[in-house]
Amino acid sequence: MKKITLFALSIVALASAASAQSIAVTDAQFTSNPDNYKGKSITVSVALRPKAVVPVATAAAVGAPSTISTGSGSAANVVASCKKAPTGYNSIDVDFASNPKFAACFIIAKAEFDKMVGQESVKASITFKGELNTFYTISLVKK
Repeated sequence: MKKITLFALSIVALASAASAQSIAVTDAQFTSNPDNYKGKSITVSVALRPKAVVPVATAAAVGAPSTISTGSGSAANVVASCKKAPTGYNSIDVDFASNPKFAACFIIAKAEFDKMVGQESVKASITFKGELNTFYTISLVKK
């Protein structure tokens, strides 16, 4: 009985570990059809453009839309309409080399964002999860 229980627990542990891994895709695969990756954790190589957060004199309403460009250096200068990032997160510009006109809202933990502020562009492999209608949450940045 102990062997069967141990076997069942090991199968559950193995299945949960396998589902926690991200799918590595090219930026072209992701930008051509982001709905295929809705809710899945994926890894893509991109250019991140952190910009310092400017304090606003008046408080913005929670969930109020803001605009995030695909980056100050982006030739496309595409703008996505995004909701305000949740507490503890900052919006970040993400440029996809294969499709510079792709616009989506990406957020990253404030602590991770603060490590990059002041840099014009950061080429990195990012792991994120989310959907196009709301925002994508970046969980890992590998430079």
